[in-house]
Amino acid sequence: MKKQKIELSESTELDHWHLAHTESERFLAEFEHTLICLAQAFDRHNLMGLVASIGDSSFNGQDNIILHIIGTLDRPKSLSDISRFMNRDDLANIQYSVRKLLKTGLIEKANDKSARGTNYQVSAEGRLVVDAFVRLRQELIVEPMKEMEQFKENVKIATKIMGLFVGMYDQSARVMTTRS
Repeated sequence: MKKQKIELSESTELDHWHLAHTESERFLAEFEHTLICLAQAFDRHNLMGLVASIGDSSFNGQDNIILHIIGTLDRPKSLSDISRFMNRDDLANIQYSVRKLLKTGLIEKANDKSARGTNYQVSAEGRLVVDAFVRLRQELIVEPMKEMEQFKENVKIATKIMGLFVGMYDQSARVMTTRS
């Protein structure tokens, strides 16, 4: 059987693969591959940003993301809030990160008068870590991007497109759940 080749970019050719039989499928496969690489790079960025901020390598990128979610809008967050914000349903993994952050004193239980479960807030020590991470992010990500032409507009468009894909992949997952 003769292998078919498809061109993935102007300078690269790759043997035909199972996810891309048409040009549209190729574009989608390239997008998904870039999305995988982006997710991994973003995770490393969050891991190294937290490690650089506190010097503790026992954390991971998810721990840093959860720390920042808890600090968002300076309002206490429940596990459900964190889960919804991240579009995740693996509460056990989120709880594990929350326990790590509690144990190290980066977050604390919030005084909640409503008795509707536990809410968490960033502690004073955690706020220092968050601020250190924000400074690193500003220096290493935000400032270099300011020099890019039409950066703000391109990010707005990319965010809208990625939001559409979130919806499509969520719907696809729901449909696949009913077919198994």
